[in-house]
Amino acid sequence: MGHFEEDIGYALIHLVKKHRILAEEALSSIGLHIAQDLILFLLREEDGLSQSQLASRLKLELPTVTKSIQRMEQGGIVVRSRDEQDSRISRVYLTEEGQKLYEPANRQWNSLEQRMLADFSIEERETFHRLIRKASSNLEQASGARSGKL
Repeated sequence: MGHFEEDIGYALIHLVKKHRILAEEALSSIGLHIAQDLILFLLREEDGLSQSQLASRLKLELPTVTKSIQRMEQGGIVVRSRDEQDSRISRVYLTEEGQKLYEPANRQWNSLEQRMLADFSIEERETFHRLIRKASSNLEQASGARSGKL
């Protein structure tokens, strides 16, 4: 290969960094931090997930999710309660304030995606999405028994 700056991996790292910076800016404008938006989206789909379920679905380490949930709880976005059948399990629920944040967070995500894909055709968007999922799957298979968690 030529210069490392021409490598796909380098381009991908550069894209992810830019996306994260813009996502952090967008989310901070509505009082959220990175990963809190994803927790919010999952709980909107299925309120009452356990912290372990959230970590698994987001492919994040449990301590990372726990810290985000603690911050969200302090901000009045979620509440935690013990599972009725198994007191070792902590379930997470959106508060009314958390429910109110869904639309603004969703708008921020849609806006960021529109900015990122501004000059892509619909076919290019679909191809790009398919290729990202395929590359991710390839790396998950290559990692074998490793968790693939971020």
